[in-house]
Amino acid sequence: MIYEISLLIFVFVLLILGAASVFDARKREVPDFISYILIIGGLMLSLFYSIASYSIGNLVYMPLSIGLLFGFAYAMYYMGQWGGGDVKLMLGLAVVFTAISPTSRTSFISLFINILIFGGVYGLLGTLFIGAIHPKKMSKLLRKYDVALISLGVAAILYALFFLPFPFDVLISLIAFLLVSMRYIYLVADNLMFFRVEVDKLVEGDWLAGDVVEDGTIILKQRKIGLLKEDIEKLKKEGVKYVIVKVGLPFIPGVFIGALITIIFGNPLFTIIVSSIHP
Repeated sequence: MIYEISLLIFVFVLLILGAASVFDARKREVPDFISYILIIGGLMLSLFYSIASYSIGNLVYMPLSIGLLFGFAYAMYYMGQWGGGDVKLMLGLAVVFTAISPTSRTSFISLFINILIFGGVYGLLGTLFIGAIHPKKMSKLLRKYDVALISLGVAAILYALFFLPFPFDVLISLIAFLLVSMRYIYLVADNLMFFRVEVDKLVEGDWLAGDVVEDGTIILKQRKIGLLKEDIEKLKKEGVKYVIVKVGLPFIPGVFIGALITIIFGNPLFTIIVSSIHP
């Protein structure tokens, strides 16, 4: 019975995150009803699991889970990196992933780590791909020191893979790759992710590239947290047809990958560390 409920919870979470990822990728926003289904459904399933197992062990650390996952998501929203839909989804995950043990498939700590690592890898690869499909633009942006930095990074990775023992080879290679990629990501984000969008196609949470100015008058100031519904209505009322927005990668797919890794493998980083200490 407990196994079936756990399986139901995992399937439910992945289905909701899968649907949210599709909306995020296609529409650049996650409808509120998807977030509410995850929050309410996740809470009900967690309570059902507690009743079936005759234990409140899965509920004890829920406040800590909410504090970590929801708190992190809200901080990202406040800094203008995430949208409101991302925050609500993380709250839904916080009421499902409530275990504190790093070996548990419902550990909120493992989920947080996996989202940071694998969600970060997803974002990195997505940014690299955007740069790769614009080779002419990227070639104009790269400088001589960029080529030197890439060469040093490749050399460090090759040295680590061929001459260093596990897990240092993996860690050094990853660090070198990330350091080299930071410059590349900056160039892509600062030059290739701005688009001219019709006001009628704007959605809540879109980030303006700057203040909207017409005839020397500021129509709308840039918000750190993205556009609100009233901002879009104001632009329409003022007769603004187009604005320049900065379009980032949809991040919910990264959250989905982090949740999937947690459900299947638990905490790979913890496993690597333990195996290196106790081979």
